[in-house]
Amino acid sequence: MTQIAASIDLGSHTARLLIARRSGASSGGWIPLVRRRAYIRFAADAEPGGEREIGPDVAARALEIMHDFSRLIRELDVGRVHAVATGIIRDAINRDRFLDHIYEQTGIRIGLISGEREALLSGRGALAALNIKQGPFLVFDLGGGTTEFLQDGGGEPKGTSISLGAAVLTRKFITSDPPGETELDSISKEIDRCLKYASVDLAGARLVIGTGGSVTTLAAMVHGISADDITPERVNGLTLTLPQLEACLAQMKILRTAQRVERLGLDPGRADVIVAGSLVVMGIMRFLGVFELVVSMSDLLEGLLIDD
Repeated sequence: MTQIAASIDLGSHTARLLIARRSGASSGGWIPLVRRRAYIRFAADAEPGGEREIGPDVAARALEIMHDFSRLIRELDVGRVHAVATGIIRDAINRDRFLDHIYEQTGIRIGLISGEREALLSGRGALAALNIKQGPFLVFDLGGGTTEFLQDGGGEPKGTSISLGAAVLTRKFITSDPPGETELDSISKEIDRCLKYASVDLAGARLVIGTGGSVTTLAAMVHGISADDITPERVNGLTLTLPQLEACLAQMKILRTAQRVERLGLDPGRADVIVAGSLVVMGIMRFLGVFELVVSMSDLLEGLLIDD
């Protein structure tokens, strides 16, 4: 039985690594040893609409990040690696060549998973961390290019993915820094449109759980957690309300990206997309008709290990 395993999510905005040791004492069966996150920014570099292609700059960033992950995996004598590509990488026309090159250079084989599979694994990781064993619930995972939903109304959980992400919205609609009200209105309308035509009935969820970088960043802001201290142990189980999110947005939208880093202490890699991310979180809550959500930093990475 593998005692130390790793999971990797190569996504639209970030690449993340979790190395953990198997343990029966943990609710999810694993105790984290190392976490790493780096910004790949594929969604920010991709042109809105049309065919998406992973360009040379993004490919070089991803390869450098994966070399770092590979080094940590070797140093900790990891027995098994579960690596997946998610978000808008799924739709890139040169995705297979890109992933093959990473394997040739690092020895890490990254598999493509569907949006539905991503929703299931992300939800599984969040539910295990929060010790939630049955529905009804809805888990959403807001990423850079897509948002996944896992819904359980008391029967079989259903997963879906929609093209709604913080980095893509930023790239498509925000051209000024700080953003103008017209740009923010355009983002809100796009969010409403995407949710309205989502291929799953999202209404009626009483317990809503949010995951993803934008959600955890907002939770840290509301609850006074510095960027360096954002961990599942600090974040999992916190709550966010609509008034709290509205206050965060009001504070952030009048600041330039650099000021969000300097004055609010935001991660530089998150500061440029967090306004759009806030609008998505608020849009989802309003669409669902909920006042409050529960936050989970545990998500796909944990779900991949639980599925081991």
